[in-house]
Amino acid sequence: MAFKCWQLGLHLQQDTVYIVALQHARCGWALKRWWQLPLPAANPTEKADEALIAALMPWRRQLPRQHTVSIAFPANRTLQKRLPRAAMTLRESEQKQWVASAMAQQLEMTANTLCFDYHLAEPQQMWNVTAAQQHEVSRLQRLAHRLQLQIVAITPDACALQTLLPFLTVNDAVLTVPERNQWLWASREAWGHITRDEAPSLSRLGEKLGVEPHQLVCCTTEANIGTRFDPWSAITQKQPPLPVNDAEFAVAIALAMVASWS
Repeated sequence: MAFKCWQLGLHLQQDTVYIVALQHARCGWALKRWWQLPLPAANPTEKADEALIAALMPWRRQLPRQHTVSIAFPANRTLQKRLPRAAMTLRESEQKQWVASAMAQQLEMTANTLCFDYHLAEPQQMWNVTAAQQHEVSRLQRLAHRLQLQIVAITPDACALQTLLPFLTVNDAVLTVPERNQWLWASREAWGHITRDEAPSLSRLGEKLGVEPHQLVCCTTEANIGTRFDPWSAITQKQPPLPVNDAEFAVAIALAMVASWS
């Protein structure tokens, strides 16, 4: 049954939606479909949501019943913090409450306005916590519910890129994706975003991240870039035509690879 399920990554951008559907195959990943759907300009948020639903409804009708979807959440709308472990041993539920309380205090917000995830970083024994506004996450959940999508994850776009790291040939690589106003980046230990104003070039990005030039691997078709990575190369079975703007699908491909039931 698992081989029949489509795993989809859905990456919402300001004026375009990038979607990739993959399926587990015995020899790796198989590409089922890809979509690049334009979005009309719409404001305020309520009108933008209705425009998004209208744009995605014809696409939704093309999906099989057995599918799972992971949706990208903008990394620039998240906040990452490191918290020390509690002085005493806590049960899982108690640990969650402790992390929520600690994050709420640091951000001077109430815990119920935050949506957060956390994991223990080795060997520092610190909690890496990612927080987002609950109402922004809830908006994506409502949209997915209206489209009757089998949503399994809402993942920061830069974080999703970590899924592609095993496909790189560079040791200790930092994978980067250039976007209109920012860079997304991911390494084995961390992920994030840096604006183009802060780092107008890939070399400046490396300086900001404190990594050597040979560690930077870029999803791009731009000239004068050192080490490049084609995100479609992570898919074993695929048939043309493929999009020419391959870098813009990097997040959607990465999301599709993690869009499975846990």
